[in-house]
Amino acid sequence: MKPNVAPVVTSPLGNYQQYDQAIRVVDLTGFFRDPDASSAVRLTTSLGPMNFTLDGETAPLTVANFLNYVNSGRYFKVDPTNGALASLFIHRSVTNFVIQSGGYIGTVYPGVPTVLQGTAVAPFPPVKNEPFISNRRGTIAMAKVGGDPNSATSQWFINLADNSGGSAALDTQNGGFTVFGRVAGSGMAVADAIAAVPKYLFGTIGGPFNSLPLLGYSQNDYNNNKPVRVSNVISIPEFTQIPPLQFSVTSSDPTVATAAVSGTRLLVRAAKLGSAQITITATDLDGATVSQSFAVTAIGAPGRILNISTRANFPLGNEALTAGFIVNGGPSNQVVVRAVSSTAGVENPLHDLALEVFNAQGQLIASNDNWGDSPDAQLLTDLQIAPQNARESAVFLTLPSAQTGVISYTARVRSADSKPGRGLVEVYSVDSGPGSTLKNISTLGPIGINADVLIGGFILRGADLRRLVVRARGPSLTNQNVQGALANPKLELYNSQGVVIGSNDDWQTHPGAAEIQQFGLAPENPNEAAVIATLPAGAYTAKVSGVGNTTGVGQIELFQVQ
Repeated sequence: MKPNVAPVVTSPLGNYQQYDQAIRVVDLTGFFRDPDASSAVRLTTSLGPMNFTLDGETAPLTVANFLNYVNSGRYFKVDPTNGALASLFIHRSVTNFVIQSGGYIGTVYPGVPTVLQGTAVAPFPPVKNEPFISNRRGTIAMAKVGGDPNSATSQWFINLADNSGGSAALDTQNGGFTVFGRVAGSGMAVADAIAAVPKYLFGTIGGPFNSLPLLGYSQNDYNNNKPVRVSNVISIPEFTQIPPLQFSVTSSDPTVATAAVSGTRLLVRAAKLGSAQITITATDLDGATVSQSFAVTAIGAPGRILNISTRANFPLGNEALTAGFIVNGGPSNQVVVRAVSSTAGVENPLHDLALEVFNAQGQLIASNDNWGDSPDAQLLTDLQIAPQNARESAVFLTLPSAQTGVISYTARVRSADSKPGRGLVEVYSVDSGPGSTLKNISTLGPIGINADVLIGGFILRGADLRRLVVRARGPSLTNQNVQGALANPKLELYNSQGVVIGSNDDWQTHPGAAEIQQFGLAPENPNEAAVIATLPAGAYTAKVSGVGNTTGVGQIELFQVQ
């Protein structure tokens, strides 16, 4: 058996500069590693929890097979009799040898809904034997069919003793039994407690329940053929993959920068100008630790686009709201893209929103329907950007940029249940410091009248003024095969107090038309609208409607030009 090895630092977290009031998100899995655990799971039993560390380097096929059962839900089943979620139970316990599970789920008899029936776990195809680690006490190995070394599927066992040789000879019997992990920390105390539970023979000696451990069940109950209830078995109601390392963090000066951990990610928030030292400690499931530190310097932020959003009405329920945005400069930019309705407080909100994000080549790079199902749900909550409605959608992305150019992305929002209503697409830049930024956004969607006009919002942050061009397109969209394009769009730009600070109908009539043309941003059609303005930090709203209350498909665009 491999010896337990403490976690190690795989790469240093370098010192860096961060904008004041900004957040930096760091994936810590690229900077720390547990040498003896590629992954881990936590299971809760009737007698307490256990953590398993898994060795995917030595037994990659077996670990992948085991995690497939865990993550696919094969170790659980909705009981057809009572509709409850039934879970695995320990179906075999042999003193000073093994405790075994992975084979049966605690369902009940249809006629007697409290009595255990037991349903076999639906197996995936057998996995190839990988007998490279010894079956010592505390290791976890796969069970299999006698005489067939490559027959392991769902069942696994914990070695209660050194079963490598002697009469057990699990290292050599039947081609050797594949060890793929071990019980971490104090988990063997739980395994020993399970092993101490009285055992009873049900069925035949060679059957699956020939040594079934039962709680609250006596020899007298057994002698009187008392039925076994689900409450008697040692259930495993929770079986979840977890990180093999847990992280903690401290800041030398929380008034300058606070630090917190969200799963395996580090969140550093700059609170004011200055410097602070951040120390990260990684702890494995056996309690061994390793730490490293870095300095963060909070600096003043330049003017930049931080958040952008667009609201539209979906009158039929089958329309799409499509937002394009550009990441400019630096190696990458972290963004949160959301599809929301009731969270934004709109009237007649969409009830269920689906979100897709595509790269410049049109390839789907992320999707979500119901943000709580996202693997980044905890991070979204910790960033305080999680939608309020469970049926809204969100994704966290680290998007490649280009040092000397731009890379574009597209977010598409639809009504997941095809019902009409109003919804928004939002892009939040989680920009932490010098590097790439959100540059431009364009949103295509249906434009109605009154409250159903196309509304774009954006937030500027930083001390510098920024020069921006806002455009409203309609008739030129027919060149892109857009059906039902708005014939004559009108544009209005508002500040956070709701005051109109710019408006236009027909871009050539705008006082800044020549400058707009100089930047190469003149709309293709004279009936389209454009505004150019120099703006300080703050929140702004652009509204696009049809002249004379006309309706159709239109596009609102935002460009940062200086």
